[in-house]
Amino acid sequence: MKKRNGIHPILTILAILLVLVILIYVLFGGNRKRDIIGTWVTDTAGIETGFQCGSHGLAASINNPTYQYNGWELRRNNLILRGKEFKDSRVYEFSDTLKIIHLSSKQLTAKENGCTTEYHKIR
Repeated sequence: MKKRNGIHPILTILAILLVLVILIYVLFGGNRKRDIIGTWVTDTAGIETGFQCGSHGLAASINNPTYQYNGWELRRNNLILRGKEFKDSRVYEFSDTLKIIHLSSKQLTAKENGCTTEYHKIR
């Protein structure tokens, strides 16, 4: 292959591909984080339970007095919720890792310990 203007064509193609990969990551990665912020619930025996992901990594539990979430983060396709469990007059630190199967601005499908749960955003 010939050099053109001192730049090898393969290096030019690699540079363009790198810029595209970074652009896709920024565009879609940012959307995932933005889409996850809100209140997510699912029907559990007639009661809406779930969690809230707020800005700056803050979290809260919805209708679940045993598990009190206080933080969240996204790692690739995993939503990690951290908090405290109140059980047998004791308090335990814990984290739940939900594998995100599908995420849109209004629907979240997540898998945890082999169980798939459908959540919908209410706020």
